[in-house]
Formats: sequence, structure tokens, C-alpha cells
Amino acid sequence: MARLLVAVLAVGAVLAGSEVAQAAFPGKNGRIAFVREGEERGIWLVRQAGGGELRLTGAEDYRPMWSPDGTRIVFQRFHGRRSDIHVMDAAGSHVRRLTRRGGYHPSWSPDGTRIVFGSTRDGDGDIFVMDAHGRDETKLTRNRTEELKPVWSPDGSAIAFVSRQEGNVDIYLMAPDGSGLRRLTRHRSSDRDPAWSPDGTRLVFASNRRGRNQDLYVIGADRSGLERLTHNSGLDWAPAWSPNGERIVFTRARYWLEQQGLVVLDLDDRERVRIAISPASELEPDWQPRHDASANRTSGS
Repeated sequence: MARLLVAVLAVGAVLAGSEVAQAAFPGKNGRIAFVREGEERGIWLVRQAGGGELRLTGAEDYRPMWSPDGTRIVFQRFHGRRSDIHVMDAAGSHVRRLTRRGGYHPSWSPDGTRIVFGSTRDGDGDIFVMDAHGRDETKLTRNRTEELKPVWSPDGSAIAFVSRQEGNVDIYLMAPDGSGLRRLTRHRSSDRDPAWSPDGTRLVFASNRRGRNQDLYVIGADRSGLERLTHNSGLDWAPAWSPNGERIVFTRARYWLEQQGLVVLDLDDRERVRIAISPASELEPDWQPRHDASANRTSGS
């Protein structure tokens, strides 16, 4: 839990040959990958309506993110006090370590050929990109402040990330080569945990704009249409959009450091459903884009 709190506050099979996984947004909703803490620590899968839970890993793993074709999961695994980026297939097998100098908060490019991630290897936390095999690492940011939670836009034209380079914790956008930096949110509070809508027109994010509590908001990629989605007296964070664009899954806790669980929000009627209930905290969900092959590998939704 201590490592998780620091992260919060600071903020298929493996590719074969030259075959490239292709993105298909929007898609059908598959299973939800998430982190469970406690005695059953590791990355798990659950159906979108709850039930059918499947444990994939048994290590100190965080931040699972599905590949665009729904066949692989990239994640960060702690080795002592430092984490590195790993990848596995949708069934939890063929685990491969991609970085060895530190890495956190990985996210796929929409064509599945590259991974963007954060690392403190050079002192301050910066954003890096590498290919899906862990090669050809390139540093994208060079600021004297830690930058977190990079996520690639569905069309591949932008990367959203969290930074406090202008004082407040806000969300920024940049091109995949690190150019064209622009500030998306501008508020005296802390805005974090950005996640793109499947059509790339909006981002959902977490913010404490209403005081001590933290809620979810949505904003257009052009900074238009800011809207508050949740009204929680505690903490809502780590949102992820469903591939069909109709729902958002996120982590909810009534108060800081209390047990955390997964909630699915229907964007049409605003109905909320709690899923994957256990005595342990469950957090950092990500929704699988479901296609014929990926659906077969995870035995349904």
C-alpha cells in the first residue's frame, strides 16, 4: 500500500516475428484487468458485470494496460524498491521484462508497436518511448519535475501525461516525438490520471477541484466541454474508458487509505455498479478491447 500511495500522490502472446497488432477503436467490451492487493496480490481479470475472476500474476504488479488488439497486457513490476516494465499475454503467460533501468505507468501506441512509459533513471521523472520488444528507447521530456501517467491517443497523434512543470499538477499533451507541448487543464487543484475516449475526442481524468475529495471529470481534447462525472465524498481515480465508449471503470475509496474497489459508471444513465468485490483493495482497472481472437483467449466477457 505504501508504494501505491506514493504512486497516487506523485501523481495473446508476445509479438511473433514481424507481425504487428492493429488497433480497432471503438471496439467491443472485453474483460477488465485490475490490481488486487493483500494475500491475493497480483493482476486479475473480471467480467464487466462482475464474476468470472481470473488471477494472472502473483507478484507486486501494478498498472496493467491492454494492447490495442486485446491479446497482451503491459504492466509495471516491482523488484525491491524499483519497478520495471513487463509484458505478458492475455492468459498471464510468456512474461517478459522490457526495461532494466526503471520504468512505470506504461501505455501502448494504438498500432501496438510502441510503449510509452515514465522513468526516474536520469534523476527527475521523465517520459520515454520504446518499441514493444523493449528496444530503441527514446527520451521525450526533459523537465525538472516528475511527469507521470502517459497515455497515447487512439489516432496516435498525441500523448497525454501529468506534469507540474508550471506549478500545479495538470494534464499536458505532446506529439509522440515530444514536440508540440500544450497544457490541457489549468486549475489550482491537482488534475491527474488522464484516459482517452475510444474516438479520441475527450479525456476523462481525476481531480480534487471540489476540495479534499477527488472526482472524475471529462474534457474535450480541444479543452471544451468540461463536465463533472462523479460526486464522491472520498477518492475516485484511475479511470478507463470501455472500448465501446459507453462506460467508464474506475477505482473508488470513501477516504484516503481505506479499502478501494472497482466501479463501472454508465455514461448514459449515470448508474454505478460495484464489481470484483473482495476484502482486499482492487484498483487500477483497464478495459480489454474485445475481438474474436482476444475474446477466445480470455473465455468471454
